[in-house]
Amino acid sequence: MLQTSQVPLDLNLLLCLNALLTHGSVTRAADTLGVTQSAMSRSLARLREAFDDPLFVRAANKLAPTPRAEALRTPLNTILQQIDQLVVPTDFDPARARGRFRVACVEFAQTGFLPQVLPGVIGRAPQLGLDVVGLEAQPFERLGDDGADLLLGLASNAPADVYQRVVYRDRLMCAVRADHPLLRTGEGMNVEHYCRWPHLQLQLGHDLRRLVDDRLLALGAARQVGLQLAQISAALPVIADSDLILTAPEHVLRREARDGLVILPLPFDVPPLTMSLFWHARRHNDPAHIWLRNALCEGLQEQYRNWQARQQHAPTDLAAIKQMRPLPPEVPGAKYEAPREYPRVGSFYPGYRGV
Repeated sequence: MLQTSQVPLDLNLLLCLNALLTHGSVTRAADTLGVTQSAMSRSLARLREAFDDPLFVRAANKLAPTPRAEALRTPLNTILQQIDQLVVPTDFDPARARGRFRVACVEFAQTGFLPQVLPGVIGRAPQLGLDVVGLEAQPFERLGDDGADLLLGLASNAPADVYQRVVYRDRLMCAVRADHPLLRTGEGMNVEHYCRWPHLQLQLGHDLRRLVDDRLLALGAARQVGLQLAQISAALPVIADSDLILTAPEHVLRREARDGLVILPLPFDVPPLTMSLFWHARRHNDPAHIWLRNALCEGLQEQYRNWQARQQHAPTDLAAIKQMRPLPPEVPGAKYEAPREYPRVGSFYPGYRGV
């Protein structure tokens, strides 16, 4: 038991703090840990005394963390992950492991980095079978049942009983044919031009479309999606022979780029696109599953870093297109961020109750 100020700080209090940081609500935090609301309120009082800080203040309809509470979020997650891993066996040998896993992923991942990772995985675990399939309409609904064991995709609104591990982050860009009318305006790409022409939408998940459309809505604009396709290999020939605009992850466009296409930055800011691995809480402590998701994540990370090194994220040379005004050089992005795993509180705690 840890001693902070004059108040003993045990694992139960850390779990309560994590639940409060996660949900911003005493009621929801209490439901997550399977305790009463009054018990959670008492734990919050003890936490405030232990850290000599209010930790949470009322803001609208939720509890907002103070700067002190925010500063505790990352080290707290690290501590809870380390405790969670105490129950994981250390003698797992992938070379002798048997079993079969089903991995569901977005289409461009099946033809992108994943084929470069799978040979190494199969080589290290030759008796471990893998089935790589496309994403279903509601991928999270069957993740904990008879569906996929792992999900590789862009979604971020995972249920509370699903773990998420960020693999890499990419930015959105758009592609048009080289003789597209917007390139002949001499005004460059702006929001008005982006919305004037119809769009081809890749079916990469709700989050991709929401990122773009919500941002346009905030700017008082909207685009028209004239065509939706599931595969990038089918989309690019259509873009090359039409006035449609395609918005997609940068690495997808640059990897599949062909003559006759121009890749342009979006004329507005959007958050980075996050590719993540997801799995259900019931598989979290399975040694074979732990090894597989680590192998896939590390392999995909390495492939993405190699691609970044080759591309060096050079800004698009719009100066080469005389009809357009060149954009200023891109500001170098933040240093690559290691993947983070978001544990659902209490997976190692006897009182854990999934929500």
